[in-house]
Amino acid sequence: MGLDGVELLMDVEEHFGISIQDAEAEAMGTVGDLISLISARLSAAQRIECPTARAFFDLRRLVRTVATDDSLRIRPRDRVTEKLAPATRKRLWEQLDDLLGTHPPELCRAGHLRWLLVLVGLVCLASAFLAAIAVEFTILPLTLAIAVAIIALLNRMTLRFRNFPPQGWATFGEIAIQLAGTTAATKKLHLRSDDDILHALRPLVVNALGVDESEVVPSARFVEDLGMGT
Repeated sequence: MGLDGVELLMDVEEHFGISIQDAEAEAMGTVGDLISLISARLSAAQRIECPTARAFFDLRRLVRTVATDDSLRIRPRDRVTEKLAPATRKRLWEQLDDLLGTHPPELCRAGHLRWLLVLVGLVCLASAFLAAIAVEFTILPLTLAIAVAIIALLNRMTLRFRNFPPQGWATFGEIAIQLAGTTAATKKLHLRSDDDILHALRPLVVNALGVDESEVVPSARFVEDLGMGT
């Protein structure tokens, strides 16, 4: 699956309030397959009582396991950074794969550290240009190479500080919504038939793959007919 396919699946997840597992994405060959998956999630949302609550309790068990604290109390509105130490957050993220069936978004550096790295990077690049102008412009490739090397080194040195949840995963409630989406849709969408789903899905496919609306039919194959990943 190419990057256009990844973008499409992310748009579908956001629009329909679902989470698509790796195995499901790999087995998805046609538009009809995607419609069937969305339909199953929407139907499950009608059958399963409080899917987000069930997901939260599964998450709470996992959190207590990685924190080695069976009495740890967490609420949906609690922020992960307020309840778990950095090392525990990393262990939780490593274990989320099993619940999600796919890799969660990577942990991030703290906001101030990200801005500091950007600032240092800009200073390094500016210094490379100024040094070349001051000495001899022909050395610009060398000064730029040094600047890029410094930026890469700083990036590598700060990898261990990536222990902050990304946007949309900051609270335990937000994570539970992501988990619930693997079994049931978490958005209230009044789509009663496959045709309704196709009507809502078609603009997402057109935008991600750049195809004509008339080509987006249930039998259309993503790779062979719609050019996904080519």
